[in-house]
Formats: sequence, C-alpha cells, structure tokens
Amino acid sequence: MSAMVRALDVASGELLDRVYELMAVCHAEASPEAPLRSRAEMEAFLRHPAEFETREVWIAESDGECIGFGLLAAGWALPTARADVLVHPDNRRAGHGSALLETVRHRAAALGAHVLIGSHSTEAGSRFAAAVGATDKHREVESLLRLPLEVVVEPVPGYGLRSWVGAAPAELLDSFARAREAINDAPSAAEEELAVWDAGRVRALEESLERRDRDVRVTVALDGQNEVVAFTELRLARTPGATAGTEDTAVLREHRRKGLGRWVKGDSLRRLQQDRPDVTQVTTLNAEQNRPMRGLNEALGFRPVAAWTSCVLET
Repeated sequence: MSAMVRALDVASGELLDRVYELMAVCHAEASPEAPLRSRAEMEAFLRHPAEFETREVWIAESDGECIGFGLLAAGWALPTARADVLVHPDNRRAGHGSALLETVRHRAAALGAHVLIGSHSTEAGSRFAAAVGATDKHREVESLLRLPLEVVVEPVPGYGLRSWVGAAPAELLDSFARAREAINDAPSAAEEELAVWDAGRVRALEESLERRDRDVRVTVALDGQNEVVAFTELRLARTPGATAGTEDTAVLREHRRKGLGRWVKGDSLRRLQQDRPDVTQVTTLNAEQNRPMRGLNEALGFRPVAAWTSCVLET
C-alpha cells in the first residue's frame, strides 16, 4: 500500500513519539555503538532551528503507522540544503523513501537550494542513494570517547586558553567568528558547504541552542594580541547523563603544527568531566581523509564506531 506523505506538526507529542521510535530503529541499524539522542533532544532539535536556518519535516504513514521521515535543513546564505530520509526496514523498496525525497527536493528548489547533501552508512542507504541519482563524495568517520579522559595534554608555549559556557564574551565575539571559518579548510563534500561566519551567525546559533536547553561549551587558544587562533566546541543537553558532541575544532592556518588543536580539545574535555561528571560519552564526526584530526582524536581516546558516506543530489 502506498504511504501518505504529509508535513509533520512538531508540536504534536504523539506524532513525535512515533517519529522517535522510527529513528531508534534506523539508528540501531546504522550506528548501533553510538548513543542515540534522547526523545526530548530530538523534539528540541526539530522545534528550534537557528535564525539562519530553515528546517522542515515530513512523515510517511501507512495504515496509521509512521514508516518514514524526511527532513530539510537549508541555510539562507548557502545554495545547498541538508536532506535526511529514513524508512523503516520493514517498509523499504516500496517507493516511500522516493516519495519523501521528492517532497524534500521540491521544497528545497522552492527555497533556492540547488544541491541536496545527505549521508548513508548501510547497504540499504547506499542502494537508495544510487537509485535516486545521488553521487557519493566522501566518507566521514563517527567516533566515540568514553570518559574519563586518560591522557594528559601539555600547554603550548606562547598562547593562552579561555573557555566559556553559553554566549561568547563580547570582547572575543568578532575574533571567534573569524576563527570559525578555519573549519572551511577541512575536507568537505562540496564547495557549496563552506560556512560564512560573523558575529550575528554566532549569536543566532547560541540563541537556538539556548531554546533547545543545550549548553555550548567553547575553549579557545589566544595569541599574544588576544586573538582567537584555535577553538573547539562541545554541545550537550542539560539533562543528567546526556551525551556530548564535539562540533567544530579548527586552528588558523598560520598557527598549525604546534599542538593547539590537541590542547584546546583536551582542555575542553577535562573541563567537561570536571563540570559534568554525569556525562560519560562524547561523539565526534570527521572526514575519513582528515588524518590530522582523526589522529588527534584517537590520541585522546576516541574510537571509530561508524562510517558515513556523504552524497550530493541536484534538486
């Protein structure tokens, strides 16, 4: 029986319960060793996008059951959009995923995004991507660290560290925003993924995370002029026992090969376990070919748990 695709009302608790059940099944298939975000975190993510991002979701239903989920995340300054499509393993190869993807593609095109970027980690996902005409671009490795941190990270002479939870200090805001663009040097699926950061984008992200009841924990390295030259960012829910996720970690080009990335990341993890002893797991995602960052993570104790293939599809 053909499924019906409709927009998801993210204010509907009952519908979100069904979506979360679907996500749990698909997560267990795709990345069984990695922790799944909680039901509350999932709802907050869907309901509170950042000001610079449009986030829309749909579900596929059959006989009253939620058998598929589609998500579109489009940033206003980029010609690309992120697409996620999930279909329950018992309901695949019947056109439900294609119907969801067509809905996502149509909406992305209407918003002006001409490229969709997604990822898959299973044979079923690979087959679906090939069937719809998506082109595989690069692989990303998902890794997991179980705290406490077992290594000692040494300081880097000539630099200082500064950390905060929540909003970036006003006196470092512009410098921090400029430093964030160093992540654009990392391997990516397409040139269109390059992020443009300024103070407004930083503040919008902070406000979104606050609405989602999540802490953003940042540690930066400062040079002699009090400029941010390296940073790392952790995000996690404020609920006890949450899993933390390392977001961007980057070092400005002229300050690399000195150990700053290891220093800021190690200090950030040390502060996390000191402030939040209830948090015992940290995840991160890195391009497979980004050997420097993967090596840094492995030296800190991260271990690979899944591999994701990013793919690109024209709208």
